Amino acid sequence: MQNQLWFHATLVAIFIGLYGWYHSITDHALQLDFVARTTANLKLPYMEFSGKLEQSPGDLREHKLIKLSNNLMVMCAKDVDATQAAASLSINIGSLDDPSELNGLAHFLEHMLFMAKKYPDESEYIAFIKKNAGEYNAFTSLHSTTYFFGITNQVLEETLDRFSRFFIDPLFAPSSVTRELHAVDSEHKGNLQSDLRRAFQLNRALSNTSHPYSYFSTGNLETLRDSSQQRGLDIRNEMIRFYETYYSADIMKLAVVGNHSIEQLVEWSVAKFSDIKSKGNTKPQVIGQPLTSDVMGKVVHYQTLSNIYLLSLEFGLPEFKAQYKTRPDLYLELLFKRQTPGSLFHYLKQKGWAADINTDTLSQDMDGFNMFEIEINMTPDGLKHYNNIIRAVFEYLRVLVAYGPQKLFYDEISAVTELNFRFYETPGVVNWVLDRSQRCHNPHIVPEHYLSAGNGVLDFNYKDVADFMTHLHPQNYRVFLGAQNHSDVEFTTTEKYFGTPYRVDTLPLNLTDETIMYWTEQYRFHLPTPNSFIPKSTKVIGKIVPPTDVALAPSLLYRTDAYELWFKQDDQFARPHGYIRVEIAYAQTAPLSFDRAAAQLLDKYVAIILDGELYNAKVAGMDYSVSFLTTKVDIEVSGFSAKLQNLVDAILHRLKTLNIEDHIFQDSLTQMRQNYQNKRNRQPFQQLQRIEHPHFNLAYVWSFETLEQQLANITIDSLQRLVTSAFERTYAKIIVSGNYYESDAVDTARNVQQILDSQPLSADKQIHGRVVAIEPGHYIHRTQMSDASSLNGASLVTIYCGSQLSAKDRVITELLAHINGSPFFDMLRTKEQLGYVVYASKVRYKTGRMMLVFNAQSEVNPAYLTQRTDKFIRDIRQHIHDHSIEEFDALVLSQIAIKTAKLKSIEDEATQFWKRISTGVYDFDYLVQEIAQLKVLSKEDLLEAWDMYVNPNTAVNYTRIDSQIWPVKSVYPQDSKLSTYPNSVISLFGCLHSNGLVEVGIAELYKFVQHAALSNNVNDSLSDLEELYFSNHVTAQTLERITTDDSRIGTAVEMALQDIAKSTHKFRSLTGDFGTKNMRQTLDGKWIIDNIDSFKAMQKLYDLAEPETSLAPKYTN
Repeated sequence: MQNQLWFHATLVAIFIGLYGWYHSITDHALQLDFVARTTANLKLPYMEFSGKLEQSPGDLREHKLIKLSNNLMVMCAKDVDATQAAASLSINIGSLDDPSELNGLAHFLEHMLFMAKKYPDESEYIAFIKKNAGEYNAFTSLHSTTYFFGITNQVLEETLDRFSRFFIDPLFAPSSVTRELHAVDSEHKGNLQSDLRRAFQLNRALSNTSHPYSYFSTGNLETLRDSSQQRGLDIRNEMIRFYETYYSADIMKLAVVGNHSIEQLVEWSVAKFSDIKSKGNTKPQVIGQPLTSDVMGKVVHYQTLSNIYLLSLEFGLPEFKAQYKTRPDLYLELLFKRQTPGSLFHYLKQKGWAADINTDTLSQDMDGFNMFEIEINMTPDGLKHYNNIIRAVFEYLRVLVAYGPQKLFYDEISAVTELNFRFYETPGVVNWVLDRSQRCHNPHIVPEHYLSAGNGVLDFNYKDVADFMTHLHPQNYRVFLGAQNHSDVEFTTTEKYFGTPYRVDTLPLNLTDETIMYWTEQYRFHLPTPNSFIPKSTKVIGKIVPPTDVALAPSLLYRTDAYELWFKQDDQFARPHGYIRVEIAYAQTAPLSFDRAAAQLLDKYVAIILDGELYNAKVAGMDYSVSFLTTKVDIEVSGFSAKLQNLVDAILHRLKTLNIEDHIFQDSLTQMRQNYQNKRNRQPFQQLQRIEHPHFNLAYVWSFETLEQQLANITIDSLQRLVTSAFERTYAKIIVSGNYYESDAVDTARNVQQILDSQPLSADKQIHGRVVAIEPGHYIHRTQMSDASSLNGASLVTIYCGSQLSAKDRVITELLAHINGSPFFDMLRTKEQLGYVVYASKVRYKTGRMMLVFNAQSEVNPAYLTQRTDKFIRDIRQHIHDHSIEEFDALVLSQIAIKTAKLKSIEDEATQFWKRISTGVYDFDYLVQEIAQLKVLSKEDLLEAWDMYVNPNTAVNYTRIDSQIWPVKSVYPQDSKLSTYPNSVISLFGCLHSNGLVEVGIAELYKFVQHAALSNNVNDSLSDLEELYFSNHVTAQTLERITTDDSRIGTAVEMALQDIAKSTHKFRSLTGDFGTKNMRQTLDGKWIIDNIDSFKAMQKLYDLAEPETSLAPKYTN
């Protein structure tokens, strides 16, 4: 045993020595490529890369790669068109580097790093970013931690100074420790309903337990606070030790972009970041493979929350960072995702076993190991035949190995990557800095590829692909099977952190020996035929014009009784790209819920068909979307322009000749039922914002429960009738934009009309989407999570403001939402620690009113969250009032900068045009209007709007909806309780119950609050509350919860006393009494909404918008 340990220790020492030798010669080679420089102003030393960066001819930014005196590598980019600047710093330390006894420490450090000794105010950085229309965030991955921001160019230097201090003199304030521990814990609890997270953690937990891959990377109170206390450790000291040990400039990468001169960006980068300590290469080396022989050859059945059927085959790999230019994984990925005849995917879809296939690796930058996963989204029938699916996978692999790596197929991949590189579309500043700072941790990437890594042309290497495939054999894999229900499987264990039930068994011999690769039910798998969609011509026909001459609107070429055609030739991008959109209106009567369910089912059916038939188009650099909506069909294509018209024709021909087939119909039904059912498992804040909010505000939108019920009424015949009738009478809106001549647009429109071959649908027969005109009043709607294990609920407050057709009202609402964002987050998230998800924003639909929304997700009951939102809304007016002239002007300028930002692509420009066309307003100059309003706007305008719409005491047409979703474990108040007890008492009752204080009923609690309100003394009331519970035989230990800060009981008592002490004001509807329509009110005057559809039926709809511009076409013939 001792000899064995000595042998392993020797191997480790040799590995570390070789690794250090490799990096020493690599670093020496790098030094030869860099020359010494000093900055222009401060004469600070740095090194500049003297070679030639591989840069796309389409990338017009100016770049410099520099190395600071502390070995920090920096990529600077000057973008003359950028109205915003950005920076990202990524350090090659991630959750794999966590101590085994403190899982989540790297993530906790990420949370704690947003304060520095130079800027000690805990909210200063966030406030500064938000004040200047910026954004910021950070995230921890397996191998790195990345921090970033985006900001207006004018304050880039100030922001860099604040940002750099996190890595020079971080504060790690003791007062922040508890708050951020709870934030980490809340983040984890918010992920508990994610099947993706649950599966990933189960995968890790069932790996080699001595390998750091098996750790729990997010962390929670148990792994951080409790684990450190049990070991006699101070978690803050451990976190600081982690920082001091690993956060070294030598393993950091920084990217900075702005519209300043490249010399200025270099100057700031050197001046701000050279003081980060250099500690050498502190990256711990991960040794060994997490997928050792003892964990392979297993099948893991596990239970999902969503109604899905997942099969994952996972293969162990060595690291392949050195193959960043050949990407053997991409070769396999495209072959597995291919849906053409002869492919695995085509076979599985024919059998009715699979709906989707994806492949993935952990990350190309993993140290010491990697994994290749083939994930198959199965049908219920596929779950029954998962053994045969596995056999088919290995049969397909056998065929691929037999063919060997094919250069012709790889050349197709390379051709597309070469086109994408040559006609590179510069991403937004934040996305660019994130990409550059993270990609270059790979030590194999040479400096000349620092700019192109991940975007450059791929090189074919037969050996790399062949070597990669040698690891995909039946002795080197394991299987994960996820479903809500597994027949004949009894779960034996529960995963520790997500509570996922699972069972591990050994794979049968016939799924692990070589015979699996010679399956008897052979399907003639073969490699794909040549891709006809790869463009042959990349000629650019448009010319770039000066910014002042860029056309701000497309031209209306034709407007007939059958279609309208809009066109714009590219005049600012010089790319061989195009954008075509065809919206075909077909509905002649107002749709019912059956019609919407049928349209969504047909949409799924069409997706299944086209995803197989048109997969080659996506491989060839084109994208498409076909949406069967309730009243129209929407076709959108974009990408290389040469064959986009062919793609539109192919889609239309397929829709026009569509015959509903039984097996695809059944697959579509199954997938739609899954989609509807899985909406119940979304996070609470998402259910309120993304599902309930549109349901409230849009006509012809129904709950997914209603739509799921309607699926039972849809037959093959009824779906076929919908397809046939949809194209009998139509009206098409068409836009053709980009690398086209006017004649190309005309040809496109003619082809559309020829393929449709339909009668015109007159304007008076067209049914358009409408927005619900919510009658003024204060409303409340509550529902419960369907998942009993969910710990979180949410509160969404929506306040209706001015008309979204008014440029002034739009910019005022945007500014108010921007001002609300930082203080709302600071109050509920930072100070009160109410949950990880807290935000204030704006919402708008096609017509109607602008809206301010306040969303918070928490374990604390939603009634309490709504009350805290109320307090914020009451107090924020003073914050707006206190803005100085300089602060207000800076805020306005930052908004103007956002609106004047140059678009990044032909697609961006065209989709902006399309939004104006689809609304029916055709206000292509809307940004010009908004900028003009911003230039004359005053702080008083904001205050006036606040009082007109948001302040319930002054708003004449106050309109507000409080949406709440309650976790099953909370005490859910019935409507009768809402009518009997104030919201503040319900909130207090919920806080008491969540802290185990269940002995006092709500009626008795209400009497207590009414009596306590007479004196209105919070401390005395808390003492009296303790006596009340003590008299009900509550233990002293439980009573302590009443006065602890994290119980929120003290704040709930204070809010209840204030609420009862003031005279109750009932805010009734101004234009009608919903009481006559069987609606009840709460004690404080909110109308209780039981059923959203019934409530919407009482409301009117906003009129359709009128065009703001003349619709006179260029041609009439």
